[in-house]
Amino acid sequence: MAYLKQDQTIFIANNGNPIYANVDKVAFRKYWGKKKDKNTGKMVRCRKSMPYALCKVQLSSDQGIPVGAEFSIAGYMLRNVVMKGEKILTFDTKYVAEFADAHGNEWVRKMITEEYWKDEKSASTEDNEES
Repeated sequence: MAYLKQDQTIFIANNGNPIYANVDKVAFRKYWGKKKDKNTGKMVRCRKSMPYALCKVQLSSDQGIPVGAEFSIAGYMLRNVVMKGEKILTFDTKYVAEFADAHGNEWVRKMITEEYWKDEKSASTEDNEES
């Protein structure tokens, strides 16, 4: 799994129609998983979190994906590659990414909106504390 940082470049090969995007924000999704309890040896439920990159398209050769489109992608699907001296994140197909404007992906738009709302809310409380 690639280590996600803000302002990293993502390259999507997309069958000869490359797409370049930048990571705007790194978010985490929480889910229920299972792990082995050290004391009893049984499997128990526990909370886990998965890093996700919230990205914005900067350059696109694909007609179906406009510049400025937002999408999310799980961190475990990306891999680090050095291209022309710059460290970028890559994966092979656009179908792995969940675009916010695609039909049926309202949850992606909601997740992106909530993450930006959290940033604005924390920034406004920091401004109030400084006053």
